[in-house]
Amino acid sequence: MIAFFDTVHEDTDLYSVPQKFRKLVPIKPLQSGQKAPLFGVHRQRTIGQYVTWQADYAKTVHLHDWLQNGPLVVAFYSAGWNGYGKNYLQKLIELQAVIQEAGANLLVVSPDSPDSLQTLVDEHDLSLTIVQDADNQIAAKFGVYSTDDPVWNWIAGITEDVPYPALFVVAPDRQIQFSYIDKDFDAQFPAEAVWRQLEGWSAVKTLAFYDRNAA
Repeated sequence: MIAFFDTVHEDTDLYSVPQKFRKLVPIKPLQSGQKAPLFGVHRQRTIGQYVTWQADYAKTVHLHDWLQNGPLVVAFYSAGWNGYGKNYLQKLIELQAVIQEAGANLLVVSPDSPDSLQTLVDEHDLSLTIVQDADNQIAAKFGVYSTDDPVWNWIAGITEDVPYPALFVVAPDRQIQFSYIDKDFDAQFPAEAVWRQLEGWSAVKTLAFYDRNAA
């Protein structure tokens, strides 16, 4: 009788060496009290409302440009989140009115292509400022994207390299005043918490204005 394994070729899976999988390194989102990372975005990758001092189309818009007039709310978004992304974007649109009322700015950061972002702005008549984050470079700096801890490894239905839903309130001195991330895609959107942060800054600014006039 001929043994079964004698007929199996040596290059089959029976003789293959198991792969060594990389150890999962969880993302580390920046927290309140830390400094926001420096970053710049080419104007051609900026869609929506532009900063008024950016006169040269070929130049890069930097973080300090958006911080000149007050705090900046940096929100990470992607259409690759499917239905969650639509709801999240609607929350950002509603939050923008609160942000502007407090004298702050909203910057939406997305890995999606400039064409798809432009279509999104045009179809929904958005007044948001959206920048393309090529290869998730900005998201990685904020700690909400990592190839070692991809979203698609945790959330069914997401197959693209996208950041986790996240939002940061950055003060004019680059200090992060508020940090939020929804790693499980089921957290409550932090509209009230953002408003409290901006309301506090607005009150301080108003007090400083009156103190200056009194002097």
